[in-house]
Amino acid sequence: MVQDIILTTAYFPSIQYFSKILHAEYIYIEACENYSRQSYRNRCNILSCNGVLPLTIPIKKGASVKQIITDVRIDYSTNWQRIHLNAIISAYNKSPFYTYYSDEILKPINNNYDTLFELNKNILQVILELVHIKKEIQNTSSFIKKYDENVLDYRNSFNPKIRINSSAENIVNTYIQTFSDRFEFVPYLSILDLIFNVGPETKDYL
Repeated sequence: MVQDIILTTAYFPSIQYFSKILHAEYIYIEACENYSRQSYRNRCNILSCNGVLPLTIPIKKGASVKQIITDVRIDYSTNWQRIHLNAIISAYNKSPFYTYYSDEILKPINNNYDTLFELNKNILQVILELVHIKKEIQNTSSFIKKYDENVLDYRNSFNPKIRINSSAENIVNTYIQTFSDRFEFVPYLSILDLIFNVGPETKDYL
């Protein structure tokens, strides 16, 4: 039985994040939570020639555990956009489908969105369109600590602090990654890794 799900906002979310979206009827993005530091809300992991590389969006000072996620503003005092673009280009420009998707998928980074939530929302919409996933996605209108059994709550499921154990890794389907000649398969990366490497088969993989 397909159920409704709730997720947090995320920056170039993980492959597993999109898999949850694909298999749900209705999707809710938590818009009423307090900002949480050191999370995938403003961070993603890609695979570079040196291994897993985290990319983090700097947040303006003042963001705290008492600030609503939709109010969190991006700090443009550092040139993080160029750093992220250069890192993604370096990691994936030789991937099979980079040239087909890069212009559209990286466009949101070049736009100066005021808030993190706005940027992430735009990224989510772009990716869903590129991989042909049509779903109804809504923002929450109030914070609910615990949902009933009709809603699968994944707000705490995608966290860089949670270590993935080896038994979980064994059930992940693999695909050929850009640096497969250097590393064993690396799971749980940003959706960028999957799209640039498998292209139109992304939805089937999910």
